[in-house]
Amino acid sequence: MADAMNLDSRCYPEYGYDGRRVGRRLFRDALANVGRRGRRRPVRRLSVLVDSYYQNDYLVEVMRTTPGMDSVLAAPALQRLEELQVELRSEFCQTGHEYVLPASRVPWRSLRVLDLYGCTLGPTAAAAVFGRLETLKMVFCWASLEGLQSMVDAAPNLAGIWLERVMFEGEYAVISKRRVLLRCPAATAAVTVIDCSRTDGLDIDAPGARSLCYTGFLEHFPFGPAAPPGNLEHVQLSFCTAPRCANPPSSREAPPRAVFWESIGRFSCLQVLKLKLLDINDIAVRPEEEDVFLKPFPDLKFLELQGSYEVDSHGAAVAIANLLRCCPALHEFHLRCKLHGDRYAHPRRSLHLSDEKKARLDLEESMESFKRLKSQKIITSPSSSADDDDADLAALHKACSFPCLESHLRKIRLEFELKCFDCFEVRLAKFLVENALVLEEMEVHDGDQRVPDHIHRHLPVWRANSSRRKIKIVGEYHKGSCA
Repeated sequence: MADAMNLDSRCYPEYGYDGRRVGRRLFRDALANVGRRGRRRPVRRLSVLVDSYYQNDYLVEVMRTTPGMDSVLAAPALQRLEELQVELRSEFCQTGHEYVLPASRVPWRSLRVLDLYGCTLGPTAAAAVFGRLETLKMVFCWASLEGLQSMVDAAPNLAGIWLERVMFEGEYAVISKRRVLLRCPAATAAVTVIDCSRTDGLDIDAPGARSLCYTGFLEHFPFGPAAPPGNLEHVQLSFCTAPRCANPPSSREAPPRAVFWESIGRFSCLQVLKLKLLDINDIAVRPEEEDVFLKPFPDLKFLELQGSYEVDSHGAAVAIANLLRCCPALHEFHLRCKLHGDRYAHPRRSLHLSDEKKARLDLEESMESFKRLKSQKIITSPSSSADDDDADLAALHKACSFPCLESHLRKIRLEFELKCFDCFEVRLAKFLVENALVLEEMEVHDGDQRVPDHIHRHLPVWRANSSRRKIKIVGEYHKGSCA
């Protein structure tokens, strides 16, 4: 594109690891490009990538060598800049302090997109008004809370804000115990907060938000009770409840289930909800507490739940029952079960195995799994009852009714690793097939065990007394089959 300019440190391999020479050449070439005679079109999009295969000192040398990034931003040809992307990456020891982007030098009158990775956001000019800024994305960046708030205040049309591993300046002993607040304009519709864990929580005041993507602690949920968005429709959450996550909450008086339902239950307009938990049973609500915690999501159409149930499969069933009961209009349900929910658990084998050894170990594991499954008794006979060996699913079987199963749920996707033919997921699939009255499709992915064959064979038994229409069974090895 004639109006785009891409600066990439990797284009100068002849200078090796000499960051000063690379920086001098990189920015001199950029200035020569924008200053050459005959250039009529201004630069609308500027992308800067500095990549170090070793230490962070290379980033410092490249970015702080004359003429430098500041000279490029000050060039007349960039005063109509609309998109600015700055990406600094180092294999080792990167801190985010290698370069400070002077927000006062950024062409604030025309800028629509600001995308930063691995640098520090400097102060904004006092008179700056980012009237066209629509997207602000910061990943692995530093900023002062006051400076970031000043930029957001100066961007009345900011539609999306993405803060990932953003660290606020200040003494760690103080800031790590402080819950901070960032106010967004009414135009902000999309909010992303991922692992901003240097504080005791980052609250986002975004009254116009319609979507939220959040990764962090339950207790650090970014939409506080004071002024939650009234029209939140799309939510994607990845909660950490393990003590080994970075900077755990200073206070944990309430159990996870209480924090979860108090945080999420306020958003009655949700249409899409994606949940990722370490342990699914963390959000399970016992029958005697349902009236206290459970809140309905009358408009929710899509639900995705991911996590482990190895600690308490009965609790996982309770959590699933809670969610099905609270989503009466649910059309599509995805469940992704993992054997190990702790993302900090050590892998069973070294990361340095050769491809040949990995392939051999994978083959051995597959053969062992196949032998184990082959030796087990196939579940379910025509005369078996729904309650046989189903203590884990008691919460589902004892429920009077789930409105979504009676009239709305049409597609189910299950992802898991088959441990036995009578495992929790297979019995859950059986329950859903028997009770989802308008179910049209069930998609099953279980790794290498071909469980769709198993479910396909038993589907007529599971639904022997049903007059419902055929269900399409889709698996990893099947394009589709009906029974």
